[in-house]
Amino acid sequence: MIKMIQVLGTASDSGKSTMAMALCRYFSRKGYSVAPFKAINMSLNSVSLADSSEISRAQWLQAIASGSEPSMYMNPFLIKPEGMGKSQIIVQGRPIGSLKVNDYYEYLKSNAESVIKESLRELSSRYDIIIAEGAGSAAEINMEGRDFANIFVSSIYKTPAIVISDIERGGVFASLYGTVKLMKNSELVKYLVINRMRGSTSMLRDGIEKLERLTGKTVIGVIPYSEFTLPGEDSLNYTKSGIYNSRICVIRYPHMENYSDMDPFYLLNIGFTFVDASNIKMLDECDVIILPGSKIVSEDLHYMERSGITEKLKSIYRNKTIIGICGGYQMLGKKIMDKNRVESNETEIKCMGILDVETEYMDKKQTGKVQYVLNSGIFGENSQGTGYEIHYGRIIENNEKPFAFVDGMPEGSVHGNIYGTNIHGIFENRYILRRILKADIDDYRGTLEKNIEYTEKVFTNSMDMQKIEKLVL
Repeated sequence: MIKMIQVLGTASDSGKSTMAMALCRYFSRKGYSVAPFKAINMSLNSVSLADSSEISRAQWLQAIASGSEPSMYMNPFLIKPEGMGKSQIIVQGRPIGSLKVNDYYEYLKSNAESVIKESLRELSSRYDIIIAEGAGSAAEINMEGRDFANIFVSSIYKTPAIVISDIERGGVFASLYGTVKLMKNSELVKYLVINRMRGSTSMLRDGIEKLERLTGKTVIGVIPYSEFTLPGEDSLNYTKSGIYNSRICVIRYPHMENYSDMDPFYLLNIGFTFVDASNIKMLDECDVIILPGSKIVSEDLHYMERSGITEKLKSIYRNKTIIGICGGYQMLGKKIMDKNRVESNETEIKCMGILDVETEYMDKKQTGKVQYVLNSGIFGENSQGTGYEIHYGRIIENNEKPFAFVDGMPEGSVHGNIYGTNIHGIFENRYILRRILKADIDDYRGTLEKNIEYTEKVFTNSMDMQKIEKLVL
């Protein structure tokens, strides 16, 4: 018998992911083996695992909170938007191609139920408890018959669900009431939670009593508003750079992906400034420029050419520290060969030529967790680190010094103050941050762990955990 609690929401960013993470840590602390789960996640923020499978960053974080090894079964469907009505579809960690919206829904109708069931069976055979989360709103009545991410999951084995709503958005009582009344199988919803409350919860007492009478559901918690920083689930969580820091600029092109590479700048209170066509002059003022990953490198290159960013970078790069990651690394090179039109209709793409590097796109995506050792000749340290790769591009010519070594083989490029690498997560390495920022930096993983602990306490100290425990124990 599957023991699972699903956290549903009244809207996107209502607190589902954070509450699910808090429950993962809570039950793990009590000695249970716990697995996070999200049936379908639409996000450009993904992580590649040791077995080369790819899942959402949110489920990766929840697995870290659980003390569990991240697995492809924790996020069986990952949807990565590409623009023009198409998305890359990742099924149990493996890409199956790019589909248009209607084709994607047809695929789900035929395959979602079996894939989700298989994933849940795999997790339940390995873990005591599954903490699942929904996607967006649990009451999208226009999606009836196509919403496999929300109450559908709880309905498979008739497991309980909790609905959370964000009071900061306004209309929290109407949101909770409307969600319960509109959603299917609302009998599986056992409790309600109100998130991000400022001030005394006594102000809500009358409203809560009326809501409980109208819905027949108990409000088991009011979570106080709290300032804590955790890795974001998708690009919507990275619309701002947090602390404003004009010394560090991140180029935000239209198809930027893997925003999570910037997490250390958020969690360690370093900050940065996003730069696009509207504020190019910031590049003159900064010391460090970061070119992040890109879902469609050719289009983002053309965007930078049209906007004047490329011209600006070519004129100032000798006096700046520039770091290109994955697609950003490829852009710094001389050219990209795409003979099989893997990414675009251009078979040869001219790049900036700042690094003496050439890239070729392969039909098969290269993914996987990697252990690397920094080039001590560059960094003065033989520092080891863990990251991951997610890219189609293969470096076919590299006339620069290596950035690091993976399995004894050179990886990436360094030319003066210009760095390029295909490894995501490099800013979690404090030696790299120390070098580019010329300052002492706190440990990222230690800070992340403290923030997870703090967040769990905020949630579980504000909810009736005895009631929640009885749902699965």
